[in-house]
Order: sequence, then C-alpha cells, then structure tokens
Amino acid sequence: MATIRKSRIATSFKYHTAQAIPEFSLERLEWSGSDDDLKSVVSHSSISSRGRNEATKIPLTEGCFVTKQTGYYLEKAHWVNPVRKNAQLKYEVELLLKGLHIVPPNFNLNSTSNLAPLDRNLHYTLDKLGFFAVTCSIATLRDMISLVEKENKIWQANNGVYPRRLILEDLELLNASYEFVLLHPRHFLQHNGSGLPVYTRVENGVSGKFYFASPDGALRAGPDNDQDLLPPFATEGRPEGVALLNPFLVVIHAGIAFRRFKKLSLPPLCKHYEELIKLTLDLVEKIYFEPILDIVDENRAAYRRSVYVKYSDGDVAMTGRNSRTGTVVKRPGPDASHEERVGYSLYLMSGCDYINDDDEEDEEEDEEEEDEDYDEYDDGDDGDEHENGKKDS
Repeated sequence: MATIRKSRIATSFKYHTAQAIPEFSLERLEWSGSDDDLKSVVSHSSISSRGRNEATKIPLTEGCFVTKQTGYYLEKAHWVNPVRKNAQLKYEVELLLKGLHIVPPNFNLNSTSNLAPLDRNLHYTLDKLGFFAVTCSIATLRDMISLVEKENKIWQANNGVYPRRLILEDLELLNASYEFVLLHPRHFLQHNGSGLPVYTRVENGVSGKFYFASPDGALRAGPDNDQDLLPPFATEGRPEGVALLNPFLVVIHAGIAFRRFKKLSLPPLCKHYEELIKLTLDLVEKIYFEPILDIVDENRAAYRRSVYVKYSDGDVAMTGRNSRTGTVVKRPGPDASHEERVGYSLYLMSGCDYINDDDEEDEEEDEEEEDEDYDEYDDGDDGDEHENGKKDS
C-alpha cells in the first residue's frame, strides 16, 4: 500500500523473510519490518492457515514438480481439493478417498502426499485454465491398473470384507514417474519460439533445456514432430517423515481434466498423449469399482445424516465457480447410474487452489468456518503420513 512520507512516495508493504537453505549455502535474509509469519514457500492465498502449516513440511530444496527449478516463488498445489472450502465437505472428500482405499486412514487434504510445488504460472494454468494435465507415465499407469484389477478380484472373492491394498509397500508406485500432457498448446505457449524451460540436477547445480509445442501439439525438445517428447519425471526425494506424492491423487486430478477435455470434441492429440488419456481414464474407472463405490456412498450418506441431525443448516451450497469441471453436478438420487455417481464424486474433488474474485468474500467466511469447525469432522490426527499409513513420529 502506497503512502506519502516527507513528500516522497513510500510503502508500508513488508517483505517476507527469506528462510535459510543450508543445502544451497543460502543464509536467512530478513528485512527491517519483515513479515515473519510465513516460514517457507507457501501456497496461494486461498489456502487456510491450517493448510499453510501443513505445507511447510515440504522442504525448500524441492523444486517445481514439472520444471525442477527451485525458488521462493513456488506454490504448493493440491491434487485433490473440495469443490468448496467448507469443513463438512472437506471431510466428506477425505472420507471418499479413504473409502476407495487410495489414501491411509490418517490422511487429510493438506497432507504432503496431496501436495507438490509448482511454478506460479504452471499452477494457475493447470488449476484455473486447464491448459495441461499431469498424469502417471504409461509404465506406471499399467502397473497401477494391474494392481487395482488384482485387488478388486481379491475384494470380490472375500465378499467385500477386505480393504484394497493400494497404498502399501509397493516401492515402484511410491517412486512413480509422471508425464506432462499438453491439452491446449497454442494457449500455453503463445508465441512461435517460446518454450518451457526444464531443469535437471547436475553435480555443480542444474542444467536447463527448453521444450516447445510441436505441430502435433505435443511438448517436445524441438519444434518438429520428430523431436523427443518431454520425458517422464519423478518427484524429488523428500526427508524422512514427509510423505511422498500419492500417484493415485495425481491420477484422480488428471482424470477430471481429461473427462472435461474430451467433452470439447477437439481434434485428437498425439498418439502418446491419447494413450496416456486412455490408460488414465481406465484406471480411474477401476478405482471407482462399482461394488466398492456402493459401500462408500452408503457411508457418506450415513455421515451426512449424522451431520444434519447435529447441524440444521442442511446441505452444503454448491457452486461451479471453483470447480475444474466448470459446472455444478447435483447430488445423485437413489436411482442414479454408476457413471452419474462417479461424475458426482469427481466433481466433489474438483476444487481449485485459486479462487475467482467474486468468490473471495465467500471463501473468507468459509476459511473462518473451517478453522473453527474442522475438529468437529477431523479424525483428530493432524500429523502427516507415510504411504503405508503409519503416522510419522
């Protein structure tokens, strides 16, 4: 905010403290009058104070999920978000994910397994514009599909008295590789010759390389279709006690983006991207195994009934403004099809980190409600988790 002091324009804006990063030989940088409330790179301002505290568990040494560039400007992106910042709805989404057996029992949406650092431009174009999506690599998707198919058969053989083991000790899935799927190349890279810089760690620092939108719409090492695609990438190692990124949550996020993209009836993408989309949607369908979803829906309905007995305000008001589906999906009735119930479940988890300007007032009220009421719905475990479901000490 600008002001006038001694006939000169001045500002009362306070710089944030730049935290020390010993691994990069960077000392703490604190300005006179710095705002020391934020202890590390934080998410977009729409994330509640509770979310900011959770986000600090990802170290500053972890670079952008896609480009691997480090920096204080990185934001923490959620892969699964409730469509509205409401404590009741947030808990219902967590209940859904736990019922599908793709997160451990002590999971919450601010767990580091649901977070990844992203460059601000990438975060916004992913979150609010849908110019690209990130899914698992073809090899990882096939491994995940095989695992889910096997677990679905075991679940059926045990007549449902069996939790699918989708998040346990499988190190291949915990170290999953991911791929960048460019959905709107001309909007993402608007000028001929503009590219996305991607970095790799080398002995004395990083080495950068630009990737461009080729005529077939893919992100390649050069402007021609015969150039190499941006290769699969992995998350950087995280300290002990900080959960790795959960690939199932990334796939859920990508599935929402791909379902919406396919409704646009645009020309097909390159063959590699089309294969990624096909496998991603196939995996999402298997995650939402119909007999399991029936039980999950029953449990969610029982939860809503218990909440409405205690709180007489009724159902949560929904809005399409903060949904990456771009619409409002009504809660399915008792005769709804499996596809309608899957669509509604995906809608519940399609919320954005970035909030539209006309949502800001509502969001402030919701954040206050979440800070005050979250414990009514939480399982009492604010700790982060390993992917095997064990709480960190």
